[in-house]
Amino acid sequence: VPVAQDMAKRHVGYGVQPAHYDTVGAALLWTLEQGLGSAFTDDTRDAWATAYGTLAGVMKEAAYAPA
Repeated sequence: VPVAQDMAKRHVGYGVQPAHYDTVGAALLWTLEQGLGSAFTDDTRDAWATAYGTLAGVMKEAAYAPA
């Protein structure tokens, strides 16, 4: 978690905005669906969405929470 938090703070300096995390999450799920085809089940989608959502949440909180 500390590594993700530090990375998120650096991302702010690159111009990353909170909404960009949603765009990246959607792109990740789309890419996995295209690559895995029929192996990309609803359970797989849910697991990846949860994992990415958790990571993105930690990063956004670290980067954009009031000091």
